[in-house]
Amino acid sequence: MNTLELMDAAVSSFSKTDRRIYEMIRKFPEEFATSSITKVSDDSEVTKPALTRFAKKLGFGGFAELQYQLAQDLKELKENDSKSSNGEKYASILKQTERSISTEEIRSLIRRMRGSRKVILAGANLSRLPAEEMLIALSFEDDICAMMPEPDMMPYHFRENDMVIIYSAISGNSHQGFLRNFRVENAVKPYLVLVTTNSKHPLRHNFDEVFCLPTLPLADTTSTVLSDTFAFLMFNDVIAQELRKQKHG
Repeated sequence: MNTLELMDAAVSSFSKTDRRIYEMIRKFPEEFATSSITKVSDDSEVTKPALTRFAKKLGFGGFAELQYQLAQDLKELKENDSKSSNGEKYASILKQTERSISTEEIRSLIRRMRGSRKVILAGANLSRLPAEEMLIALSFEDDICAMMPEPDMMPYHFRENDMVIIYSAISGNSHQGFLRNFRVENAVKPYLVLVTTNSKHPLRHNFDEVFCLPTLPLADTTSTVLSDTFAFLMFNDVIAQELRKQKHG
């Protein structure tokens, strides 16, 4: 079992800080394997002791040992990946996405959806497709009021028991104006959820909850667009599966 598989197997036991480190490694494995502990700490926004604890939780003697083994595993994986088809690589994204989301996280999100007055879905450009798919999935739920306004028709008045889920793969430029409204004094802010494939998404600090999904590095595939889209759609499918389980007992 390589380092990445070891993390995938242990993900259900990770703390919130562990999961942040895990998401960074999954998103930027080579950067993690070659950077200093100071840079990794700064990039992942976790402390150096937390990085050391994470490594020991996986059975390594410390951060340096984890880095070394990860570098060796990546070298071997790269040699094997050169023989893999794009179909196999995209299939791995679907599996990684499913593993990276805990059942409790999904159930918690669904509970909040059911308790919300309305759930507003948003996505611009290529991120609009998964938002539309989620709208279809939620339309079958009698106790979830979901809607998806046009990007330039987003509501300006919310209640605290509203929820907004935004799909954004890269930078979220299309949503900056919308989020700016909540920085006004006394503005009522709904519960904001970001679903992204960018662990360093520039707008992530505006959200109450962030789901960072895995994707393939640019060098590993001919289309990061497909990679990101597959990750979004698998995220939706995990939610749809849980909704079906709850409905049919």
